[in-house]
Amino acid sequence: MNGRYVALAIVMVGVFMSVLDAVALNIALPAITSDFGVAVADAQWVVTAYLLTQTCFLIIAGKVSERTGQARMFTAGLAAFTVASLLCALSANLEQLVLFRVVQGIGASMLFSVSTSIVFRSFDVRDRGRAMGFLGSTVAVGGMLGPVIGGFLVGTVGWQSIFLINVPIGAVAAIVAVKVLRIDEILVDRLHMDYRGAVLWVVSMASLMLTLGWVGQSGAVTPEIVIGLAAFVAAIVLFVRQERKVQHPLMDISVFGVKRFTLVGASMVMFFLSFSMVTILGPFYYEGVLNYEATIVGLIFMVLPAVTMFGSPLVGRMYDARRFRPYASAGHIVRAGGFFIMAYGFLTVNVLLTVAAFFLMGVGSCLFQTPNNSEMMLALPREKSGLASSIQATTRNLSMAMGISTATILMTLMMGSMDYGAIAGGPLADELARSVAIAVSFGGVLSIVGAAISRSSEERVLKEEGNEDR
Repeated sequence: MNGRYVALAIVMVGVFMSVLDAVALNIALPAITSDFGVAVADAQWVVTAYLLTQTCFLIIAGKVSERTGQARMFTAGLAAFTVASLLCALSANLEQLVLFRVVQGIGASMLFSVSTSIVFRSFDVRDRGRAMGFLGSTVAVGGMLGPVIGGFLVGTVGWQSIFLINVPIGAVAAIVAVKVLRIDEILVDRLHMDYRGAVLWVVSMASLMLTLGWVGQSGAVTPEIVIGLAAFVAAIVLFVRQERKVQHPLMDISVFGVKRFTLVGASMVMFFLSFSMVTILGPFYYEGVLNYEATIVGLIFMVLPAVTMFGSPLVGRMYDARRFRPYASAGHIVRAGGFFIMAYGFLTVNVLLTVAAFFLMGVGSCLFQTPNNSEMMLALPREKSGLASSIQATTRNLSMAMGISTATILMTLMMGSMDYGAIAGGPLADELARSVAIAVSFGGVLSIVGAAISRSSEERVLKEEGNEDR
């Protein structure tokens, strides 16, 4: 039993370190821009390169783990992430920093491709939900403390410290992982890598992520968006054809024929799409309509991860005791209520109501994430847990990117030619409030769709596995 919790602790450290680094770096971008004397658009590649690389290599890392083992893959990823963090801190120019962020992204893909699977395989049905809940809390804590720690480190030591803090933590965790991280798994005798499929997958994911980023920046159809979309469609069509004809595919696309797996994944897409309606557009309301300082906005936004931090392990215990309950669909419904309440609070300038909405969204997130993540792993055979884990992480990244683009497009359509800087805090601030409220309401609609998808999945689970828990 102790070995399982040691494994959980190691995974939690790796996940916390990568989440904290990703969130805190947003605070450091202005300092990096000034230090290297570059344009903001160029400095943004420090963030883009990391997310792009991580998303592209999640599936590939999951495939390689079939030969190396998930424990070794995680340990190697932890080591790569730590070494890359040191190199990032020592970067002499922006080009070096972006290059080492690519290496860091590869390390993160190795971590996240197997992290959920390691926890899933280390625990049995009696306490798996609680363990998954602790993992979810780790992400929430990292997201909550990232801006605070990042702001303190950048303001007192410098932006390099955001990377340097990873070095001792990652080094200790990697050493411990080498010695004690073991899970029960059967490895393949030989790695059958579909290199052509891997290239097509990287091209498809890179073109999609870049296109979503361009859509978010411009909010309109541009030549690069058309080219990027065309490249994605062509690459993904060729990828699917490639995977269907090879004996050892990079991704076994037959798993998407498992309706339970596909439904749970679709529900996750709705969750993260709707999430972006608040995380991206909410600050525009608080700063543009209410003239709040960024620090106050940060404190308001901490309500949601704070609830998730304490609530996820609790829901995990509930899930362990009573698995066959509509947790995910209920989570979507609670979140939908939070979205609609927040939209009303935005329109009526009721700050307390918006804070209460954040609390509701946190409760809904707790109800959704741990059970949904667990069911996605359970939908496939145990030997495909690595594939399920890497697809889950890829789905999360892509959904968040799509959510950012969707939120930006909605704001562009509703505000038209009005400039945010010109209307923020002025007589047209009410128009900004209305636009954000409509976009947040759309998040509620997405949550209702997600609830319907989750309910369909839950009913299928009951049908396939019985209703003995009722």
